[in-house]
Amino acid sequence: MNDKRIYLAPMVGRTDEYYRALVRIMSKNIYLYTEMITCDAFLHTDRKHYKVNSREKDLTIQLAGSDPKKYGKCAKIIEEHGYSEINLNIGCPSTKVIKGDFGACLMNSPELVSEFIYEIKLSSSLPVSIKTRLGLGYEHNLNLLYNLIDQTHKAGCNKFFIHARNAILDGLSPKKNRKIPLLRYSDVLEVKKSFPFLAFYLNGGVESISEIKKNIVNFDGLMIGRSIYDNPIFMLQIEQEIFKSEVSLTRKDIIEKYAVYALEKSNQGISNYLLLRHLFSLYYNTSSSKKWKKFLHDIIQSNKDINNITSFEESFYEEKITTYG
Repeated sequence: MNDKRIYLAPMVGRTDEYYRALVRIMSKNIYLYTEMITCDAFLHTDRKHYKVNSREKDLTIQLAGSDPKKYGKCAKIIEEHGYSEINLNIGCPSTKVIKGDFGACLMNSPELVSEFIYEIKLSSSLPVSIKTRLGLGYEHNLNLLYNLIDQTHKAGCNKFFIHARNAILDGLSPKKNRKIPLLRYSDVLEVKKSFPFLAFYLNGGVESISEIKKNIVNFDGLMIGRSIYDNPIFMLQIEQEIFKSEVSLTRKDIIEKYAVYALEKSNQGISNYLLLRHLFSLYYNTSSSKKWKKFLHDIIQSNKDINNITSFEESFYEEKITTYG
């Protein structure tokens, strides 16, 4: 399984630099993503100044937008700042994204998406990938996806992350779009078999080690999001059971290692909220969960020294980290 890859899915409001630092404490092997960022936001905010640091090895930036020239401008800066790959968001179903003419609605415009890739390739040497859905609406028809893959491959994209559901653009929220459209792993496999010379990564619904082992053999890798974010210890299990890493960390180890990083950022003026919000689920599904959340909330609200996170009652650290099937 060494040739298989597991990616942390891009999640708006979640996969920021502080969360990525937490991830790297627990896993050296999972591939990292930024949050989705529009080309306009990248070009006109301080995001364009962010440089990838050594702990963020193999960091992909996910871009969204509808102007090919802006993709080219972004790509030049992105390559200079140390990112490993540019991913195009052709799968987000939110109303805001649709109004901006990007995300999942671009499955209807493969020629335009191909122009994005062309401009990126003109401006950088970085690989380009696409994250998309199986289709749009309620019809289980793969024609849109086949056309998108065929045209964008000709433009230079050889790597596709497929969320194994359709996107419903009318009447469903992004949250419901992650649950209501049927998961269709067999259709993703059919697509992969139709393009054996391209790389395909499965996304959607993978929530246990057994599901990883079952599905990773059929694809070039997997992309996992909320099941890792909601239960960070799942990441340790992936590291140990999938990557066969010898990493052995307790929750106390994780907190102490993260506190070293967080103190440095706190001294640079980063708020406790931004630094600690990703830690709330560290005691997910344990008897200490409520106490831990209250403990963190107090540190954030009172703006206490960030090092206080290491003073959580010792007895709570002793709960065993269990392995999920």
